[in-house]
Amino acid sequence: MDLIKELLIEQSVNNIGNKIKLLRTQQKFSLQQLAGRTGVSSTAIHKIERGEMTPTITVLMKIASVFGKTVGYFVGEEQEFNHFEFVEGAEFYQSEERKRISNSKRTIEIEPVAIRLCDGKIYAAVMRFMPGEHSSRGTHSHHGEELIYQIEGSIEYTVSGKAYVLKPRDSLHFLATQPHSWRVIGKKRCVHLWIMTPPPSGATELQWRDIHAE
Repeated sequence: MDLIKELLIEQSVNNIGNKIKLLRTQQKFSLQQLAGRTGVSSTAIHKIERGEMTPTITVLMKIASVFGKTVGYFVGEEQEFNHFEFVEGAEFYQSEERKRISNSKRTIEIEPVAIRLCDGKIYAAVMRFMPGEHSSRGTHSHHGEELIYQIEGSIEYTVSGKAYVLKPRDSLHFLATQPHSWRVIGKKRCVHLWIMTPPPSGATELQWRDIHAE
């Protein structure tokens, strides 16, 4: 699902900025001081820290050298995620154990509920959308099947040109190879359980790692 990949990319960009800001404050550098040491403008550093700008590799190398880090530190390659473990037989979470990912505007939130079962064939998540949200890339298609069970609010799915309006307790199951899109209807938050098989590419260990990254 393109939405998941987009949110993970956005989250990764934000994590870079968060790490830079954390290191800068730990070493008590002002924006101007870090700019002087790196040759990167304080305005650019400020935008990177806020997730408003994606740094180039060259910029990251300059910043990393000041803090004695590698570029890999900022993009997550050096982190250990020992808390990720595939499970055998059954996957169980208490509600407080599930982590969530969201976009910077906090208008889309994904809460995975099925992600790490060994040899699992489905991906499932509780999806929350604020009014006005819609498919960012318009109509799309991919391999597999999708199942939506509506919990709160209303959403319209268009599959192969036919529109389906889902209200609480309605469901929709379709082959994802068909062109499809969605949009939230009305002024209330939309919540539904979304199930996909097979899991989207990278939706197991990679996503769990990113979702749980500190």
